[in-house]
Parts: sequence; C-alpha cells; structure tokens
Amino acid sequence: MAAWMVVSSRWLKPQVLKSLLDQHAWRGDEAVLDIGCGRGLVAIAAARRAPHGYVTGIDLWQEVDLAGNSPAAIHANAVAAGVADRLTVDTGDARALPYPDASFDVVASMTAIHNIPDAAGRTTAIAEAWRVTRPGGQILIYDIRHARAYAAQLKTLGAVDIRMSLPILLWGVLGWRFAATKPA
Repeated sequence: MAAWMVVSSRWLKPQVLKSLLDQHAWRGDEAVLDIGCGRGLVAIAAARRAPHGYVTGIDLWQEVDLAGNSPAAIHANAVAAGVADRLTVDTGDARALPYPDASFDVVASMTAIHNIPDAAGRTTAIAEAWRVTRPGGQILIYDIRHARAYAAQLKTLGAVDIRMSLPILLWGVLGWRFAATKPA
C-alpha cells in the first residue's frame, strides 16, 4: 500500500491533474479559482496555462486534510514555480465563497470537496462553485466518492457539456474527473 501511495502521488496525480486541466480550451487570460488549493498543485498548473490571467486559491488550511497545508506553503511553491505574481491566496470556506457572482472563467477543485463531512455542505459548495463561474465558464473537478453527485447537481443547475471520466484509481481509492460548462 505504501508503494501504491508513492506511485500515485509522484506519477499518477500529475497525470490526473493534466487530464483535468486539459478539459478546458485555455486562452491564457482566464480568471481561475482553485477550491481547496492546499499547497497549490492545481493553482500553479492553472497559472502556467493562463500566463496573462490570474489564479485565486482558497482553503481552510486544515492539517487534517493535507499535511503542511498553509498559505506559506502555497506561496513558497508559487515562488519556486515562477507564478507568484499571478496567484492570490485566500482563507475561506467552499460553502460560502467570498467572491461576487460570475467572477471566474474556470473553477477547479481536486480532491478537496469530499472533505466536507455532510452531503448538505457538499451540495452548498457545488452551488457556490456554480455561482462564481461566469457564463461560458467551466467547472473542473476531480474527487473521490461524490463526483458523480456533483455532476448531477450541476446538470440540475443548468450545466451543459458535462464530461465525466471513467473511474480513476488514485491512492487506492476510485475517483472521477469531470468538466461542466455554464451556458453563455
């Protein structure tokens, strides 16, 4: 199991991230939100794909969810990646995003929303992601256990072009990647 965790983290997780971000046709000037940004894997990769845009990462910074999880950690990683000038980090809850409606072209999250312990909270977080997505924008999510429910909820909210992956085994747990578009 330890070997599988190392293989998943070192080689498979970057492939899942790439396939997640590949769901969007990047122009390079997008405004991106990374929900549950942790140490910045998604945020930094998105900043590289949007060299003329900006990325905002938001997290509660709970060590129980991710060891070493802190604003200082993501900032250090963004500096090392050369994208710190295009990345803002906020502290906040996915269930009450502190951004105006229709603020972002891309809203992404990878292995974070499942950490919300109750179904009502996860439903609220997905509704918040939808609220802050601009018309014509996309929501990109990879998560375990509940991703199909998130996609179904977005469909009821009006999302179109929902593309769900086959199950992906990462860290010994099945997860799903999907993209959903908010109509223009």
